[in-house]
Amino acid sequence: MKYGIAFKLGVLLAVVGVVAAGLSGFYAYQASRDILLKSARQELLTSTRVLARRITLSREEISRNLQVLATHPAALQALRAASAGPAADQAREQAADQIATLFTQLMQANPSYFQLRLIAASDYGLERVRVDRGQAGLLRVSGDALQEKGHFEYVADTLMLATGETYLSRVSINHELGANTGQEQPTLQLAMPVRADGADQALGLIVVNIDLKGMFALLQADLPAGYQVFLVNGEGDILIHPDASKTFGFDRGQRALIQDEMPQAAEVVSGKVNAAVFETAGKDAADSPRVAAFIGQPIKVRSNESRMVLGVAQPLADILIRSQPLAQQLLQIVSLLCLLCLLLAVGLARAITRPINAVSKAAQRFAEGQAAGPLPLARKDEIGSLARSFARMQAQITEQLADLRQKQEELEHLAQHDMLTGLPNRRLLEERLDTAIANARRHGGGICVLFIDLDRFKQLNDRYGHDAGDAVLKIVAGRLLGMMREVDTVARLGGDEFVVLLDSQTGVEHVLAVADKLLNGLTAPISYQGQELALGASIGIGRYPQDGQTRAEIMVKADKAMYEAKAVGQGGVRFYSAVQ
Repeated sequence: MKYGIAFKLGVLLAVVGVVAAGLSGFYAYQASRDILLKSARQELLTSTRVLARRITLSREEISRNLQVLATHPAALQALRAASAGPAADQAREQAADQIATLFTQLMQANPSYFQLRLIAASDYGLERVRVDRGQAGLLRVSGDALQEKGHFEYVADTLMLATGETYLSRVSINHELGANTGQEQPTLQLAMPVRADGADQALGLIVVNIDLKGMFALLQADLPAGYQVFLVNGEGDILIHPDASKTFGFDRGQRALIQDEMPQAAEVVSGKVNAAVFETAGKDAADSPRVAAFIGQPIKVRSNESRMVLGVAQPLADILIRSQPLAQQLLQIVSLLCLLCLLLAVGLARAITRPINAVSKAAQRFAEGQAAGPLPLARKDEIGSLARSFARMQAQITEQLADLRQKQEELEHLAQHDMLTGLPNRRLLEERLDTAIANARRHGGGICVLFIDLDRFKQLNDRYGHDAGDAVLKIVAGRLLGMMREVDTVARLGGDEFVVLLDSQTGVEHVLAVADKLLNGLTAPISYQGQELALGASIGIGRYPQDGQTRAEIMVKADKAMYEAKAVGQGGVRFYSAVQ
C-alpha cells in the first residue's frame, strides 16, 4: 500500500510536534526545578545567617545579664568572708537573699536558663547562692545542699578573666550532681567574674547554665516548617541534630562527626571556607536527600572552643514538591500539543508548521532563561489555546520567583531590623556607623552617637507587664523617629536601650539641643489603658574623632557616658570627653 505525500507529511509533522512538545515540557520542567533549587539554596543560607545572628544576640544578652549581676553591690556583699560580727553576717545573708531574688526573676524571664549560681573564689569554690529549675518550678538551693565547685574548669578559667569579660564553656552533657532538670542534659555555661572596683583578685563568679535543646527549639520555631537545624563544634562533633542519637557521641566514648555524614561540610568545619551550600544524598533508607547550608561562627568571648558551625537543611522532597503543579500543567500542555499535532497532521501541514514552531521556540527560549517572545494568543483554535496555556505557565513561574524573592527580602529585613519596633537593629546601626566614620575620615567632619537608656522602664515593666512594656517601647520608638531627621539613624539595641546616630552638625551646642529635645519628648506622659505612664531617659554621648577612631570605641564611650549620666541622676546628659 502506497502512502501519499500528505499522509507522510502529516505523520512527519505529528512526530515532530510530539517530540517538540515533549522536549519543550522537559526543558521547562528542568528549568523550573533548577530555579527552585537555586532559590532554596539562597533561602537556606539566608536563614542560617539570620539564625546565627539571633544566637549571637542571645549570647550578648546573656553577657549583659551576667554583667548586671556581677556588678550588683549585693553580689560583692554576699561573697564577703564570714565575720565574727552578727551585723556583718546578717548583711551578707540579706545580700544573698537579694541576689537569689534577682536570679529568680531572670530565670522566670528566660526559660532557657537551667541554673544561676554565685560561686565564691574561697572555700574551694563554695556556692553562695544557687537557683535551679526543678520539675515543679524554680528552686533555691541552700544550706548543706550548696556544693564546692573549685575543681571544675569553668571556675578557675573565669576567675582569671578581667572585669566584664565573659567565659563560654564547651557544649557538653551536664554531669554535675544535684542540677535538677539540668542534670544529664545538653548545656553550655556562661560565666563572669565578680570583682570589687580596683581589686586584682576576683571574689567569685556568676554562672548561668543554658538549656541548649530548649534554646534551639525556640529558635527553630521561627523557621519554616520542615527546616532542620544542626550545631557542630570546632572538631566536627555533632551537638544538635534532628536525630538525637547522633549527638554528643564523645560523651559516650564515640565520635559522631558531621563531616562523616555530610562530607561537603568538612571545609566549613576546618575553617577553609566560612559558608557552604550543598545537596546531600541519603546513605541509607532512613536518610533522605536534602539541601543544606552551613556557616562557621568564630567565638568572640573567652572559651575553650575556637569556633562553632551552624547548619540549616531542608529535605529535597519538600523543595521539589512545589514543582508538582507545574509538572502537571506541563503534562497537560504537552498532551494538548500532541493532540493538536495529530489533528492538524491531516490538514494543511504547511499552514500549521509556523505557529507550532513559534510555540516550541518560545518554550525553549523560556527554558533557557530568555524572553519567550511573541505567541499567537489571538488565535481562536487549539494553537491559540496552547499559546495561552503556555503564557499562564510562564506567568505562574514568574509569580513563584517573585514570591521567593519577596521571602528573601523579608528575611534580609528581619536580619537588620528590630522585630518589636521596626527600628534598625545593632547590625544595621554598626554598618551605618562604619560607613559614617569612613566618610568622615575621608572628607573631614564629625559623627555623634547618643546612647539612650530609659529611666524607670523596669519598674513600669514589672508593674504593668510585658505587654505594657512592649507598647511603651513602640511609642518611644515613634517619638524618637518623629524628633529626628530622615538623614539620622534611630536604632534599638535591645531592652530599653536606643541609639541615635548624627552624621553631621556635631557641634556641642547642636548636640545638646538635640539631647534636650529628646529628653523633653521622652519625659512626656504615655497613655496606656487609661493610665498615664511616666518615663525618663539618660543620654550618653560619644563623638568621632574626639572619643575614638573606630565604631567599637565610640559605642563603648557613649555607653560609658550614659552610665555616668545615670549615676548622677535620672534625666541626665553626659559627653564622654567631659567626664575624663
